Amino acid sequence: MASAPIRPQPRMSVELFRSFLEGRPDEERWELIDGVAMMMAPPTYVHQQIATNLLLLLFSALEVHAPTLAVYQRGGINLGPSIQHYDPEPDVLVVDAEVTQEFERRYADRFYLTAEIVSSSDRRRVETKRAIYKVHDACTCILVVQQDRMEVQVDLRTQVGWTEQILRKPDDLLVLPDFGLRCRIAQIYRGTPLVPRHPPAS
Repeated sequence: MASAPIRPQPRMSVELFRSFLEGRPDEERWELIDGVAMMMAPPTYVHQQIATNLLLLLFSALEVHAPTLAVYQRGGINLGPSIQHYDPEPDVLVVDAEVTQEFERRYADRFYLTAEIVSSSDRRRVETKRAIYKVHDACTCILVVQQDRMEVQVDLRTQVGWTEQILRKPDDLLVLPDFGLRCRIAQIYRGTPLVPRHPPAS
């Protein structure tokens, strides 16, 4: 006897997803990707080191060049009404500093930079998020940082559209004029097996 076909579940909206999150413990990390609520595994320490490095580099740059902006890890964002089934949480993002003026605020209406630290298991999902970030009017920079090899993909919005650059060498420069950042790629990976803090003695 043939089994009955499995009826596909309807895609979850952002509103329904956020209602679902209200009942989950704060330590859990969830994202809505194409209408599916996905629980994220705890990040590796290499992932966290890269995210911390990037956050600190951006923090120092913004303090001098763009003090009205601020950088955070794992912040909530409002993509806008044109995006119905996505509610991602970037690993690192730059938003208006004024979001800290409300004690209970969890989501920023405008974001200018997003960064995703990517492992081999989530590259396909991150490509979808990358495309979604480009739809947001305020976003001008998207970084995709590989955690198992030295590679940073840089998408920058220009007057004629998006440009793409891939940086792979330790001395390659990541230059983001809008955010005052200029650093070597090796600085993003400091403290990981790719750029150990204390190189082994020869």
